[in-house]
Amino acid sequence: MQITKAIKKDKEEAMKVAANLKEWFNEQGLKNMRVDFELNNLIVAKENGKLSGFLCYTSYSGKILLMWMGVKKEFQRKGVGQKLLAWLEAEGKRFGFHSIEVETLPDEEAYEPYKITRSFYYKNGFERIFYKKARVKGWDDQIVLEKKL
Repeated sequence: MQITKAIKKDKEEAMKVAANLKEWFNEQGLKNMRVDFELNNLIVAKENGKLSGFLCYTSYSGKILLMWMGVKKEFQRKGVGQKLLAWLEAEGKRFGFHSIEVETLPDEEAYEPYKITRSFYYKNGFERIFYKKARVKGWDDQIVLEKKL
């Protein structure tokens, strides 16, 4: 498996992957993602030249903000997400960042796909640091998870 910075074609492929992950990404999320892919950093995982996953990130004030991550359904639970995260950790250490942060639905939310998401982050060393109330009508509350580097 190769992890590389995305080129234009990869961005479109990543959007297709995200659009097929309806349990995680709704219309508004996909709209936001398209913009974030253009304005921020995007890496992709490829298996035999075919995109299997993506991770979008930016940085702010000594930390990396993991914005979006998705893995094609047929590649889930096969280490793709862990490899994307390992790449991001190495990049963070290379630049001297102190942590990686990600927002997701709270533990109090029983929705099964996000139970899986939270479990992934917890198993990979993230800890809940605070609860964030939604500031936009129609959006969900979030928790912020952090992994120290």
